[in-house]
Order: sequence, then C-alpha cells, then structure tokens
Amino acid sequence: MSEEPVEDLPETGPADLDPSEAQPVDAQPVDADAVDSDATAVQGEEPEGFPRAEEGVRPFQRRNITILVLILVVIGVGAGLFLTFCDDCLPGLLSRRPTRIAFYSNRDGNFEIYIMDLDGNNPTNLTNDEGQDGLPSWSRRANAFAFVSTRGSDDSFYIYRMDSAGENLLALNADSPTTTGVPIWSPTGEWIVFVHDDGATSDLYLMDAEGGQLQNITQTSSQDRFGDWSPDGDQLVFTSNRDENLVIYVMDVPAGEPEAITDPGLNSADPAWSPDGSMIAFVSDRDNDIDIYVMEASGGNVVRLTDSPGFDGFPAWSPDGDRIAFISRRDGNAEIYVMRADGSDEANLTNTPAFEESVQGDFAWSPDGEQILYQSDETGDVDVYVMDADGVNKINLTNNPAVDLGSLWVP
Repeated sequence: MSEEPVEDLPETGPADLDPSEAQPVDAQPVDADAVDSDATAVQGEEPEGFPRAEEGVRPFQRRNITILVLILVVIGVGAGLFLTFCDDCLPGLLSRRPTRIAFYSNRDGNFEIYIMDLDGNNPTNLTNDEGQDGLPSWSRRANAFAFVSTRGSDDSFYIYRMDSAGENLLALNADSPTTTGVPIWSPTGEWIVFVHDDGATSDLYLMDAEGGQLQNITQTSSQDRFGDWSPDGDQLVFTSNRDENLVIYVMDVPAGEPEAITDPGLNSADPAWSPDGSMIAFVSDRDNDIDIYVMEASGGNVVRLTDSPGFDGFPAWSPDGDRIAFISRRDGNAEIYVMRADGSDEANLTNTPAFEESVQGDFAWSPDGEQILYQSDETGDVDVYVMDADGVNKINLTNNPAVDLGSLWVP
C-alpha cells in the first residue's frame, strides 16, 4: 500500500485479533443519531374562490373550523416538541442531511482538521496551528468537534473541542491523561470517552462535554479498548484482555460495573451496536478465521454472519439497521463490503484489487444511509472518497497529493 505513514498522530488502536490482518480502531463510525426536521411552512395568498373565515361561513361551520385549527395547532406544537426533545427517536425517517464533510490532512506540512462541501469544494483549515491536530469526531447534539492535538504541549496529545467554524476552542483534558485514540462523543452529546495507554495498560476515561467529571471507568492492569455507545447513550461496550482472551464487556454510564457478554474462552472484539439497540455486531476468530458475528445486546443468540477466508472486520450498521458494511481482505486487499443484517447478499462495493480502502475501518454511512464516505490510495496517495451505498458513483473528494483521511459527515 502506498499510504504515507502517519507517524505524528497516535495510533487509532491496537490489533485486536491479528496485527498482520488489520488494525481495529477505537473509532466508530461517526454517530447516526443526527435527527432534525427540514420542513418549512409555506405561506401565500388564499386560492381564488376559497371562502375567508368571515365570509359566508355559518356559525356551526366557523366553530368546526375553529376546532380544526386548534387540533392542527396542537398537533403542530406536539410534533415540534417531539422533534426537539426526541429527535433521535426516528433516525431512519428524519435523519438530518449532512451539509459538509470533515477530515484531517497534512497538506500544509502538519496535520490539521479541514471541512469541505459535500462535493469536495471549498476545503477550509479549521485548526490552523503549528501542532498536530487530528482524529476528529462530531456531535450534532453538542454542535462541536472533539479532536486530539499537540498544541501547547511537549508533543503529547490532549483533547480539545471546537465548533464547525473552528471557533470556541476549549481544552478538555489539559491536566489529565493524554489520549491514544479518537475521543468519541456519546449520542446525547453529554459525554466523551477516550483511551489512555501508558504502554503497559490502557484504560477508558470518561468526561463531560466541558472536560469535567473526568474518571477512569475501567481501572485494570489490562488492555481495555472502546467499542461503541448504545444508541441512547446510557451504556457503552468495550473490549478487554483482563480474562486473557479478548472479551466484550458492557457497562452503564457514568459509573456502572463492567459485565462480560461474550464467552471468556473465545476471542471477541470490535463491537458495534445496532441503531435500535437490540443487537451487537462483533468480530471473532472462534471458528478459526476472523469473521463477523452478531448477538443480542445481552450477549445471547450468537450468529455467524461472514464465512470467508481472510479478515472480515470493522462492522458498521446502516442507519436503518438493515445492512452492515465492513472491511474484508478475502480478495487479498482491503475492500468495503456490505451485507444484509442477517449476513445475506454480500457485495464488494469498492472492488479495486490493486488498492486499499479504509484499512483502519475509517468509513462512514451518511445519516440517510444513501452514501458511504471512505479512504483509498487509488491515486497513489490517500484521499477521501464518497460512493453510493450500492458502490456506484465513486468520487475522489480531496484529490490532493497528501494524506487525507478520517472523514466524517457534518450536518
């Protein structure tokens, strides 16, 4: 692969099962909870011939019209409140369309975070600092990026937040452990989880959106790696080798006790929660190959989804929960595949045998499930691409002789 080594940014995660096959990351695809109503009221003149309320309307008609208007107002207000306070309840129906795409790049000599239009035009440097800035994640709820940076430090990475214009910069953990992975927002925008690795052990840390309430939530002498948030933000799953093998645990946030949900005698990693919270997809070598499985969120009813020679990993649910995209090396290189949630109808979406796509699992469904962002070295350097969810209409969005990666949708 011709990808230029990214030596100045922390690794996105250790090899959970086999370093020669892939390097699973702490990142999960950017969150699909961004829900909003784009409807606007259209006002205009009454149609010709339509009677006005005070013209030719008998009292009982006026009363019925008044009642109808009151009903419509109540429905409208109720819908507005529903969308305001429960705007994550119908992600498949009301997904807010993204307007821009963020990524990080070393095109200016050091790594910076950029934002661009959906067609790749107007790339803008948001961080514009002499330090190294990267590994962004976005929260629509908090209306902010969380990212890692070496600014103002001795080349150690700390977490910062900023808005979509690169303003309102805030250091979140300047006096606390550095991060070695992507800082991941909870779906509610209330919490940020990150990994601190001291070389011997790694733990999950949790803090609120302002950098307060910092706590080590795993506290073991093992390697703990973040997996995913539950859709409601009340729980998280992670992988740990505290039982020698890699085991998936679930815990309540902010102060629950970890509970193993996979067999301690088998290796399991890279958990991804389904959008409705009922299922968890994960990776395991329990059948002598690295494949994708799915289980109930409680850990029951494990089903194998892929069964092919080579690595299958980084499962990512579509926003409606009907499909799972993943990275596979069954063809000798990293390709993006998609299948139905039951493992049927597997399809190679990228189909570029001579190149590598999103080897770190850094691809993302659009909130409406119609497109997928990904990275590829098809032009000789790493660029950000977008394609339709069926693999057609591939477009190189960055097309720059630098390293462009870590792309995510920004509503």
